[in-house]
Amino acid sequence: MKKWSRIVSFIVFVVAACWVMMTTTPKITQNISLGLDLQGGFEILYKVEPMQEGEAVTRELLKVTASMIEKRVNIGGVKEPEVTIENPDRIRVKLAGVTNEETLRSLIGRPAVLTFRDEQGRTVMEGRDLAPNGATVDFDDLKRPLIVLKFADPQKFADVTKKNLNKKVAIYLDDEMLTNPVIEEVIPSGNAQIRGQHSLEEANQLADILNSGALPSRLVELQTNSVGASLGAMALEKTVFAGYVGFGVVLLFMLWIYRMPGMIANLTLIFFTYICLMVLSWMQATLTLTGIAGFILSVGMAVDANIITYERIQEELRNQKTALSAFRTGQRRSFITILDSHVTTIIAALVLMAFGSSSIQGFSVILIMTLIVSLFTNVFGSRWLLAWLLKTNLFKRPTWFGVAERDIREQENAEVIRFDIVKRRRSFYLFSTSILVLGLCSMFIFGLHVGVDFKAGTRLDMFIGKEFQTLEISPILQKEVPDSKFKPVTKFGTHNEWATTTFEKPINKTELENIHKSLQQHYGSQVNMQESTVDPIIADEMVQKAALAVMLAAIGITIYIAIRFQFLFGLACIVALLHDVFVPLALFSVFQLEIDLTFIAAILTIVGFSINDTIVIFDRIRENLQNRKVQTFDELQELVNVSLWQTMRRSVFTVLTVFITVLAIAMYGSEGVYHFSLALIFGLVSGTYSSIFIAAQLWVSFKKREFSKEKAVVAKETVE
Repeated sequence: MKKWSRIVSFIVFVVAACWVMMTTTPKITQNISLGLDLQGGFEILYKVEPMQEGEAVTRELLKVTASMIEKRVNIGGVKEPEVTIENPDRIRVKLAGVTNEETLRSLIGRPAVLTFRDEQGRTVMEGRDLAPNGATVDFDDLKRPLIVLKFADPQKFADVTKKNLNKKVAIYLDDEMLTNPVIEEVIPSGNAQIRGQHSLEEANQLADILNSGALPSRLVELQTNSVGASLGAMALEKTVFAGYVGFGVVLLFMLWIYRMPGMIANLTLIFFTYICLMVLSWMQATLTLTGIAGFILSVGMAVDANIITYERIQEELRNQKTALSAFRTGQRRSFITILDSHVTTIIAALVLMAFGSSSIQGFSVILIMTLIVSLFTNVFGSRWLLAWLLKTNLFKRPTWFGVAERDIREQENAEVIRFDIVKRRRSFYLFSTSILVLGLCSMFIFGLHVGVDFKAGTRLDMFIGKEFQTLEISPILQKEVPDSKFKPVTKFGTHNEWATTTFEKPINKTELENIHKSLQQHYGSQVNMQESTVDPIIADEMVQKAALAVMLAAIGITIYIAIRFQFLFGLACIVALLHDVFVPLALFSVFQLEIDLTFIAAILTIVGFSINDTIVIFDRIRENLQNRKVQTFDELQELVNVSLWQTMRRSVFTVLTVFITVLAIAMYGSEGVYHFSLALIFGLVSGTYSSIFIAAQLWVSFKKREFSKEKAVVAKETVE
């Protein structure tokens, strides 16, 4: 009865937990904000320059300018604008969910300096002479909107009209003439009118701008990212679908390989997803396209902890231990390996957070959060649930854990070694060197296809939504932007419904508007665009930050490995990490794939994750060294070879679950994360290869010198 009461209580707990998740998830997801790349909008990084040459950009000037920008954004009716100051002289503006991008960009950036100029072009009055809220909207006799201006000092305005009686006094907004009336009489009331507004909305907007005042500084666009609202919705739908596919395949894989523990892993993976959503809601985080990709990636990474534990349990079962004993030994010996692997990935994610752009920082935050949550759910939670079932004594047979009886018999006398990996290390060195040489030749001959993030310019992705020829689009671009060179237009997308090109120099918002209108006239109203513009100043900074980020991540991980294991293990990690970074770089050069910030995010993720596999192997080598006395180099080679084969399934399966989720992103996700997923795929394959065939062999090669020195010392002592 006690056994069955445990089973019943387990089922009740799982059902209750699932019911709570099903009923609360919709409310939780409603509190998670979507980034501009998922609901449309734009992000602009401005450089603030003082109005007068020689003046310094102070913190106070930045605050006043940011406050003025926020007022103008509110005029445009945007909900929850994000305006942040970035030292020493920059302001970042993020507006998600907007449909009137062109209007808002013009509204934010225009100085809005109102001036009254006489016939000689001299300024006789300015907008700062207006009374508080002195601009209002009224209508003329024909019900056309006009703006009524009220000045703080009526006498000053009366003097201006008196001096310019029967002359023209033009009213300018910035350098645009709004009206040029003739002063027919002296105006003592201090009121003036601006006519010629096309609509009531335009008149209200201009009045609001005048009342908010002129910008205290000039704004120069350094970096721009914009996505149409419909494109954001498409990206969200496709990437979420990719997540469902990856999630489903991982669940089936775990159930097929590990049976009953696989079921526990699947339950904790569902709990993991729910808790991550809760944390995102609590953090009031903004979910971006790369953030969703990172979340999907974390699904594959989250089950790594289960795989490491379950593989150890299976190994103990093959050594004829009972299920409960195998569970206790497996969970105890695997924990430190799991902790090490999580820490190395967190190190890389912290570097991403420090040096990445806003969207990449969002990706790193989600990656760190999911790694921490997975420690609680997929380590402690899964062990607690598995122990709950094991105490019923109903799951004693090894087949419940995916271990066949014939495997137990094979493990009674000897360990299965299919071939000697260590002694063939020179062949693996040669193979890796060949790939690296090929990559170097490709980079020397063809170079790297660097995106606008690193070389400046404007990347334009155009959603055509119907059959088109690239030769038809090039003349349109040439007509609207005659003074800028651009790369040949190419197609991409699941059905080749997208066109893309890159302009060598940044193009302005007016040219973008003209391109958009021309494409819609040619192909229809469904045409939409997303733009990424980077100033040369930002591009140079990005290159420096990317190089520094990769270097710091590699150094941080290497130091951690050297401390946790020993110096030679850390040295082997350096070479393996360089291998893992260079192989995707070489392949991107060979296939001429674009390298942008998401590529760097993928590389740093690989730097953190591929070392996980190496840690699993190093941890087993260290354990075997503690249990066996190695006196000769041949014995060391044999020990490392045994360690590699003991962890082979674990090495392959930990990468395979992540590979499944990344492949789902590549096949079904949005085009915006396609190159990101490709870089991850290349890096995962390279990282798995280097962990098994390079890192451990390098450590053996380094240790060989120690054995050679010891032999020399023994020989010398014998002679003496």
